[in-house]
Amino acid sequence: MREVIRGLVAAAAALLAMAGVAAAGLALLGAGRVGGLGGLTAAAVALAVGGSAEAGGTPAGGLPVAVRVGLEVMPLGVSLAGAVVLGSLLLRRGDGLLVRGAVAAVALPAGLAVLALLARGTLTMPDGVGAGAAGACGRAAGPVRLPGSGRLDAGFSVAVGPVVVGATAGVLVVVGVCWLVTRFPAVAAGVRAVRWPAVGLAVLCLAVAWTFGGTAAAGGVLLALPQLLGGAVLLGLGVPWTIGSSGAFSCALPALPVSPGGPLLGLSAVVLLGCGVAVAARTRRSGGPLRRAAGLAVRFAPATAAVLAVVTLLSRISADVTVSAFGFSLPVFAVRLTANPLLALVAGLGGGAVAGFAGSLLADAISVSSRAWKR
Repeated sequence: MREVIRGLVAAAAALLAMAGVAAAGLALLGAGRVGGLGGLTAAAVALAVGGSAEAGGTPAGGLPVAVRVGLEVMPLGVSLAGAVVLGSLLLRRGDGLLVRGAVAAVALPAGLAVLALLARGTLTMPDGVGAGAAGACGRAAGPVRLPGSGRLDAGFSVAVGPVVVGATAGVLVVVGVCWLVTRFPAVAAGVRAVRWPAVGLAVLCLAVAWTFGGTAAAGGVLLALPQLLGGAVLLGLGVPWTIGSSGAFSCALPALPVSPGGPLLGLSAVVLLGCGVAVAARTRRSGGPLRRAAGLAVRFAPATAAVLAVVTLLSRISADVTVSAFGFSLPVFAVRLTANPLLALVAGLGGGAVAGFAGSLLADAISVSSRAWKR
């Protein structure tokens, strides 16, 4: 019974952590100006486990026109907060992990299902919404106007089914990682090694965003830091991201690849090398320097590849706008942000191997220098 209670506590704490991060990020973004913060927070948490949101309304003016917007995006900052809290609490006791995990796999999806039901409200859009897209296409192909371009009050909701499925899968993944940590000392050492560097990097990113972009930028980073950092690392490793659009107003945003490389190569090198040094410094390794470096490269490469490929898959964004009138539906605009996960896997293997090898040598050099200095 004690392990059951601990599983329930872990699930509740994870849910509270996700809600706290989502509420803070949305508040910093000023989301309260367009809708109720409670409903938007519930929607953000539901989206963070794979849910999809839908908003629909009728523009002012009395025309028989309905506008529907579908959105699929995972604020991975919210997802990561829940996963870290859940995993930390599940690992508080060595015995009974599977019992605690099984309870959490039932309790957390149930709580998120309730939250998805509460993710409802009204969004108040400013006057002239859609005018930018209409103007852009109008300059290219003559005057174009969206129907009823005045004030638009749209009700939004979140589908419950995908939330339950995504939450269950997420909990099982966290439980699986916790099991690996308890069974394999090397995995546990690697997780402990990157813990504080990850926290420091997150704080640094938030501070930089707040300093140079204000509260709105800090809110965006809080909600989507894994996407932003993972996307930047992948671009630095040569993996492009593509923004594509379709529909009647696709001319407003033609397909555009985000070019890789450039200054982001340095960021990728710093992040991966820093993780490699941290892991090398916290793990026990035998043999000479080159053997230790090769061993860490072999272990660090697949871990880096797996993380980057998963981030690529979870960072995809899609939004669809459809206008319905007189029984007909017209796809007005659709936008997609994607990257190739196979390329991310290959780039992660290469970058991780280099970072693991160099990080091990650098950690050895730092260790030797430190001993010499103490003498």
